Amino acid sequence: MTHSRRSRPYRQPPSGPEAWVAVNLSMLFPGIGQFYGGAIFKGFLFTVTAICLLIYIGWSLFAAAGNTLQGLIGVLIGALLYGINLVDAYRNLSRRPRGKPMHASSQRWYAVFLTQILPGLGHFYQQQALMGGLLLVVGVLLAFAANFNAVLLPIPPFIWSIACYHIYRTVPDRKPRWGAITAVVLGLLAVRLTLSYIPTWVDQSLVQCIVPSESMAPTLLINDRLFVDRQRGFRPQTGDIVVFEAPAEAIAKTDVSPDTLLVKRVIGLPGQMVEIAQGQVFVDQTPLVEPYAPQAIAYEWGPALIPPDAYFVLGDNRNMSADSHLWGAVPRSLLLGPAYKIYWPPARIQPLA
Repeated sequence: MTHSRRSRPYRQPPSGPEAWVAVNLSMLFPGIGQFYGGAIFKGFLFTVTAICLLIYIGWSLFAAAGNTLQGLIGVLIGALLYGINLVDAYRNLSRRPRGKPMHASSQRWYAVFLTQILPGLGHFYQQQALMGGLLLVVGVLLAFAANFNAVLLPIPPFIWSIACYHIYRTVPDRKPRWGAITAVVLGLLAVRLTLSYIPTWVDQSLVQCIVPSESMAPTLLINDRLFVDRQRGFRPQTGDIVVFEAPAEAIAKTDVSPDTLLVKRVIGLPGQMVEIAQGQVFVDQTPLVEPYAPQAIAYEWGPALIPPDAYFVLGDNRNMSADSHLWGAVPRSLLLGPAYKIYWPPARIQPLA
């Protein structure tokens, strides 16, 4: 008489580091899972590389001398590094023989991993379809709505964190690791809150502008995309390239729409006397040296005194530009800041300072 032997489920050692804990930690930032698993050198290497890459990406994208295209390539390299970091964090500690089922503790942490990707996925994995569907729908809808209402920005990170903690609590395990899940939940909350507010912080510091006409040629061409340094109380100097909201006079006298941002060069400051005669600009009766202007001016204007808190602006392509010689000086209240970089297209990337 023979007896079939039922194979025992594979059990990881109940103590010591676990692979899926390491993966969840490395999802927060590259290298943390390696530190957790005792691979100190690799953890240091991943962390330092990620920090240096983030600094390089930020500089390339937003600094005047940075190359935007190289910054985008850096983003792709960063995504590859992030993926390698997760695989390495798992392989450092994985002791599960191929074909064997995961231990209950690993199933719990795998569910947390899925939930970090998208709230509800871990619950679907654990066959909690109702809760999974609720978290998925609410999380995705609120994340989408937060793009249009900054008040909602903190809510999706809290939903992600709560979902991770909930799935951890609902998966049975005799030896829960409360310290590890607390670190994951708090770290996830901090990381996602930071990521949620980065676009807001960028928007508060920078303005993106598309050159709408050939009025600034050859310095700026149509459809050049600019970064503008948003500055409160901005007071430009002569020669600065500035971006501003369309004045009422410009809207009334030209076909520019009210929501169009205009780009011109500052020629006259408040209180200065400006005159255009004999094909050139005179400021306080002194000829203005303009190496950026491609040709002599074909019209005459002034002389006139620039009003207080207003600026006289002209396009570099003087004879093809609708500017202050047609609709007057620009009030300082309409100025957004100096344009400091052409960030796109790739062949046109250059600083404007």
